[in-house]
Amino acid sequence: MSESTNTTKTVTLDELSVLMSFHYAKEAWDKEDTAQVSIDFDNEYKDFLVTTSENNVRPGRFSKLQAEITAWADQQIKTFSYQNKNVNAFVLTFVDDVLSIELGFESDAEQVDTEA
Repeated sequence: MSESTNTTKTVTLDELSVLMSFHYAKEAWDKEDTAQVSIDFDNEYKDFLVTTSENNVRPGRFSKLQAEITAWADQQIKTFSYQNKNVNAFVLTFVDDVLSIELGFESDAEQVDTEA
């Protein structure tokens, strides 16, 4: 018999909300084209780098799917902004049926600075 390993993963309610929203949005997108997705928010320039597993995207071009994912991610940032939470880190990846997220807020960085 093989031993199963239980790993506890801790996510905040904000992270859970984004992950669930992505999961539901992903259902509307083409499964093959979203087998791998990476979303990286650049806080300095307030824009996104979105990559997918799409095959037919011409170099230097932005696909319709990438535009839809960018719009989805931008809406997530706006939702936090409406809650008076300023996002300074937003990285979401989906690879091999595994979602991962890095989500940080400016207030988190300010708290770290005051504790130091």
